[in-house]
Amino acid sequence: MRTTRVKYGSLLEPLGQPAAGSDFTLVPGRVRLDGDRLTGGFELLHYVGSQPPLVLRPALDQHYEAAWVRARIPVVFGFTPEFPRDAEKCLMDVGFVAVPPHRRWGYPFVCTDYYGRAKLWFSPDGPRKSRKAAIARAFWSLLLAEPDDLVDFEEEVCHTGVDRWLRFGCREGIPYCKEYRKPRRKA
Repeated sequence: MRTTRVKYGSLLEPLGQPAAGSDFTLVPGRVRLDGDRLTGGFELLHYVGSQPPLVLRPALDQHYEAAWVRARIPVVFGFTPEFPRDAEKCLMDVGFVAVPPHRRWGYPFVCTDYYGRAKLWFSPDGPRKSRKAAIARAFWSLLLAEPDDLVDFEEEVCHTGVDRWLRFGCREGIPYCKEYRKPRRKA
């Protein structure tokens, strides 16, 4: 990564281990994306094909595939993502830099979610949409390569507007999400 320059953002700190796909090497780390309005829409849902892996089907149907993604990242990239404590309605906010084979430029992006829907975000400055789509294909393909190889975890995500909580997790290879209301403390 030292000889590769990052375009449309910055790699602030590498984390874990890079993983090589067919078109890119993906380097996990803390990233900053250039620009104010990030561009997203590269949802896992659009990259799983017509027959998603069995382990992922309930999560996709019930909109909590972020639990599966969060359980795959430690296996593929060799680190446990930090929970974004200051984020509401969000289980993960994990940065990566996609480096093409020629290693001239790396392109940063963030894997995040909103209410459990996993997606990728890029800088509005670039790269061009076709490159973003290729990066998304490479990223989701790496995660989908061994879909049943998952790490157990559990995190709670707050939805303050309706006083509800979402408990995302993975237990014994099964991702889950449970919605509940925390009991109020008596004064």
